[in-house]
Amino acid sequence: MATYWTVTNSIVVENAMIDVYDVVYEDVRNNISSTRREELYSIHKMFLCCGKKSAFAERNSIEDEMCTSEILEIEEEDCLQQIKYFLKKHVDIVCVLMTITIFFMIYGMILTSFLWYSIHCKNNLDRKGKYVLAKLSETGF
Repeated sequence: MATYWTVTNSIVVENAMIDVYDVVYEDVRNNISSTRREELYSIHKMFLCCGKKSAFAERNSIEDEMCTSEILEIEEEDCLQQIKYFLKKHVDIVCVLMTITIFFMIYGMILTSFLWYSIHCKNNLDRKGKYVLAKLSETGF
């Protein structure tokens, strides 16, 4: 059910992820705690991005501090765009998997309904009676 909700409401999930990033980013910018710095660093490492880019603002000290690490050997990608790309890619994969699952589920339901109908009509698979082979003609056919 959570997967279905995620696929049908991908914009809500995307906005929630971006809001989480914004909260952590602002906490680091306001020097709230060192654990928030570690969280931000982990986010940057996971999404292979660095900070928020804006056409109206200059690069600030967070990007200078977080993006010069040797561990993050990346082009300086905007985290908001990377999060959107990451979620879109994974929601597409989940959508394909859900489609395949639904196909096999419906296929199984159809096969099960034929089995139920066969049992209900008492047409068992083991036949009763005598089997007689037809005589072959002289030509062998």
